[in-house]
Amino acid sequence: MKDKIILRFLGTSSGEAIPREGCSCFQCLSKDKKDKRLRPSLLVNCRILIDAGPDILKQLKTNQIQNLESVVITHEHEDHIGGLKHLLRIRRDLPIIRTKPGQHFKLLGVDFFAFKVLHSKMAVTVGLVIEGDTVYIPDSASLDLALKYLQESKMAILDGSVLGRSFGGHLAINEIIAAVKPFNGLGKIYFTHNGHTKKTHKEMLKLVQTVGDKRFSLAYDGLELKV
Repeated sequence: MKDKIILRFLGTSSGEAIPREGCSCFQCLSKDKKDKRLRPSLLVNCRILIDAGPDILKQLKTNQIQNLESVVITHEHEDHIGGLKHLLRIRRDLPIIRTKPGQHFKLLGVDFFAFKVLHSKMAVTVGLVIEGDTVYIPDSASLDLALKYLQESKMAILDGSVLGRSFGGHLAINEIIAAVKPFNGLGKIYFTHNGHTKKTHKEMLKLVQTVGDKRFSLAYDGLELKV
C-alpha cells in the first residue's frame, strides 16, 4: 500500500482575492472564514508548492510553511506566478519547474504527470495527475483533453471560476459537473479557483451538490486532505 499524501489548499480564489474591495454582496460580506480566499495554490506534503500567486508569502506564513523545497507551475498567468519573484528573493536556490504537456517526473517521492489543458491562447496550461489517482486542474476552458485522466482517477480538483456560462477561458461549473458526474470512479470532486459568484461557501456547496451529488464539494483556504 502506498503512503498517503497530504494536500493543503493555501489559496482557492480565482484571479482576485475574495472579498473583493468595495463589494457588498453576500459573498464578500460573509463572516465565514471559508469565504476569505487568496489566489490559487496547492501544497503537497508541506514541501512541494503548485503555483505561486501574488499572495504566496502571506499564505506560507499563515500556514507556517518553512521547509518548501520545490515549486511546480501549471501556467504563466499572474494569479499563478505573481509571487515567484517574492519567493526567489528570499530563496534564490528554490527549484522552479515550469511544466510541459507530457512531462512525467518525481519530486521528493511524489509522482507527477502533466497533460495539456485548454485554457489560454497566450499561455500553455497543464493539468496534473498526482500519484496516479488525483487530478488537479485549476483552470480550464474545456475538459476534452482531460477526460481520459479523470476517468482513471479517484479524486479531482477542478476549476470553480464561473457559474452559469463559460467565460474568459473558464468552463462553467454546471458544465464541469455534467462532464464528470458520470465517472463513478471519482469518489470526491472539489472546486478550487473559486470566483466572485456572489454566493457564500455554504450556498455554493449546496448548489454543486444539488446539480451534481454528494461527491462534489468546494475547497477553501486551509483545507487539508489526505489522499
